[in-house]
Amino acid sequence: MRSETNALVLEREIKKGKRQLEKLTQLEGRSRKVWTKAYQLFLKAANQLTRLKVHGTKKEAGLIKKIRDWPAETVRLTKERDDLRAQIKQTEQVLVKLGIEQAKLVEQQINETKTLDEIVTQVFGLNAAVVRASGDREDCLTRHVFPRLVDAKGNLRSQISFTSSDGLRRVVAMVNTMTIVRGDLAAQAKSEIQCFFDRFQRVAKMDDTVKPLFDLTRQLLVEKTDFKVGPDLYRFLSMELDADIFPELSKAQTLLRQSIRSEKTNSYIRIYERKSRTDPWEVVKQS
Repeated sequence: MRSETNALVLEREIKKGKRQLEKLTQLEGRSRKVWTKAYQLFLKAANQLTRLKVHGTKKEAGLIKKIRDWPAETVRLTKERDDLRAQIKQTEQVLVKLGIEQAKLVEQQINETKTLDEIVTQVFGLNAAVVRASGDREDCLTRHVFPRLVDAKGNLRSQISFTSSDGLRRVVAMVNTMTIVRGDLAAQAKSEIQCFFDRFQRVAKMDDTVKPLFDLTRQLLVEKTDFKVGPDLYRFLSMELDADIFPELSKAQTLLRQSIRSEKTNSYIRIYERKSRTDPWEVVKQS
């Protein structure tokens, strides 16, 4: 705001200086014409005086007066012209200084605009990166962590740890609930599963590989557009389904993965690292 005010003040000063310069230039030009006209009258009077044959007349007296007045008149007119030229030069110098200040201000404004654009671009880029990273983390949890929370007997564990082979990094997942936050996606998933039911219910004898899928998906559904959260859902999400053979279930998987989020992920996921196997674990900052 301040730079904009300064720019307006400079612009007004420059316009004022240009108007003044234009006026002084016109006055200087007029002063030169006056001097030239006065000089031509002086020469004419001197020429006429040398040609007079009759002396002592009023005409001769007038011509003599013009010639005698010329030195003082030329000094006055010359001073007037020189004063105007000095004012013109001073005004031009002021305009040059104002122009330099304006150029600097414009450069500052350009740099400030560029800086602001860079800040906005960087913040948006970082925010997009955070959103992508958060989505990728949720997808990783849904695909790889949640299914491992279910033990061999189908019971849901309260915690599971993943440690790197060098023993220096560890991820501890303490997720015991999953929440469907997008009812519309859950409804679409249910519709796809229903299409799967409709397609295979018409089959007289179901294939041995299809029947377990049929039974599993039937156990998933409840009467509403929600899904029963538990081992069956985790098993379903962890299955590798051929989209060509089971297009409905594959699409339902995708929809459910998009709709499911871990509740307060940062509160349930902990990341640790240490410098060596003998050093204590240190918590890694996650946000």
